[in-house]
Amino acid sequence: MKGILLCGHGTRVKVGELAFKAFAEKFAGTITDYEVEYGFLELSEPNFEQGVSKLKAKGVEEIIAVPVFLFNGVHIASDIPNMLHELQEKHKVSIKLANYIGVCDEMVELSIDLIKKSISDGDMSDTAFFPIGIGASMADSNGDMLKLSRLAQEELKMPFMINAFTSRMTFPSVDNALGVLDQLAYKRIIALPYIFFPGVYLDNAIRSIEAFKLKHPEKEFILCPKIGESDMLIDILMLRLKAVEEGKVDLIESRDPSACSHHHHHGHDHSHGHHHHHGHSHDHKH
Repeated sequence: MKGILLCGHGTRVKVGELAFKAFAEKFAGTITDYEVEYGFLELSEPNFEQGVSKLKAKGVEEIIAVPVFLFNGVHIASDIPNMLHELQEKHKVSIKLANYIGVCDEMVELSIDLIKKSISDGDMSDTAFFPIGIGASMADSNGDMLKLSRLAQEELKMPFMINAFTSRMTFPSVDNALGVLDQLAYKRIIALPYIFFPGVYLDNAIRSIEAFKLKHPEKEFILCPKIGESDMLIDILMLRLKAVEEGKVDLIESRDPSACSHHHHHGHDHSHGHHHHHGHSHDHKH
């Protein structure tokens, strides 16, 4: 018997927890040859151990953990593989860890699909693209977000793009980026949240956007759905699963056991509810 553990980040925001649970149930409904459970790295329950225990109780002996994280970072590189390695030893069960989502053709397609479904007019000549991410302490993760959104920008030929991040870990902030858009003449702004699920930081970004819209009634401001709302996300996670099934990937096997895990139940809030992410890609309210 085989099982899948969908790995989320966790959030202090109940609506984000419930959205991940609903996503896990939808995922389970699309896959027949695996038992599916989910767990959170921190801040929320069930945690990974509870998810593993539920799978074991169903008779599962081999588990593939699939992280619903968009980019690389300390969680993917060390926290999650080290924690799952410990659970594997403790519960005498085989656990393999799939790769994070990352920059890939399928994510570019997903981005373009969400944008196209949100607009009525495909003429991009007077459009500014405004992708919103969580932000990470790792420059590579933020660079990957820019690469992903740049590929979507080029495909749709949008003449201008400014990225923003909702956490305080990097820049520019949503407000600073809106301050730049305030100075520009583009008649249409398309905002795309590279965020899986609802949470407090996206809510804050939406408040800033609403204030901007009130100030600029002459501009068309389009907020696309979150990437967690795309049916294409499950297809991408299935590709990550397949790579493990084919023996190409196991982030537990390839982990560096000497890397110190910073796992902690931090007192700061990562309550963006988007369990994606780049490694340390969440907001630390310091």
